[in-house]
Amino acid sequence: MEKILKVDHITQKFGGLVALEDVNMEVDSGEIVGVIGPNGAGKTTLFNCITGIYKPTEGTVELAGKDVTGWKPYQITKQGFARTFQNIRLFRKMTVLDNVIAGMHVHTKSNLLDSIFDTPRKRREMTECQENAEKILKIFDLYDQRYEMAGALPYGKQRELEIVRAMAARPKLLLLDEPAAGMNEQETQELMHRVGQLKEMGYTVLLIEHDMKFVMNICRRLYVLDNGRLIGKGTPQEVKKNPVVVEAYLGKDET
Repeated sequence: MEKILKVDHITQKFGGLVALEDVNMEVDSGEIVGVIGPNGAGKTTLFNCITGIYKPTEGTVELAGKDVTGWKPYQITKQGFARTFQNIRLFRKMTVLDNVIAGMHVHTKSNLLDSIFDTPRKRREMTECQENAEKILKIFDLYDQRYEMAGALPYGKQRELEIVRAMAARPKLLLLDEPAAGMNEQETQELMHRVGQLKEMGYTVLLIEHDMKFVMNICRRLYVLDNGRLIGKGTPQEVKKNPVVVEAYLGKDET
């Protein structure tokens, strides 16, 4: 099985604050892996180190065997990372379809002159992008809303559209930062089903999520952070029974 992500002894310091300390993590092809922990545990900082927003103070990040430590975010995206954020970052005044097409830009080859002169290559690429975008939107039941403004969608559908846009980049690894945040129970159940479909489609997913029911049901393995340090890892059942994790995060009354 191909190793898609390897985080090796990552430490991230901000002045005197140690946000991450000696964190190791691996994700294999086709897995759905979760990162959990209390607020301020370092989860989003870890994502920022993986995707190039922060350059780790120490340690390395490898994607499919290639060291991408310290690369710029756009360079890392081209290598095969795609992510969503805690706060929705859609192009609210663009259509649903155009949001997804925008996620494909890393793979298009048309240049400025192609756009100015509307060349056959440009038209051909746009047709292919639209067809591919519509296929993904059908999977997430967003096809009928493809010409609506993204900002007009219900909150849960906006969350799903963010995932669809990230999928459009055909990433080797899809990183989801609290995808169920702000969703009601019905929306969360629907999203759980959608993320499960990603695995069936061959996507590899690393996600941060506070909803324990969500991660326990969808993730094959979990990593647990607390105060920037890795305090547990394993299957959901192993993590649930880990006394250090229970005390730090899940609650002492968990069994």
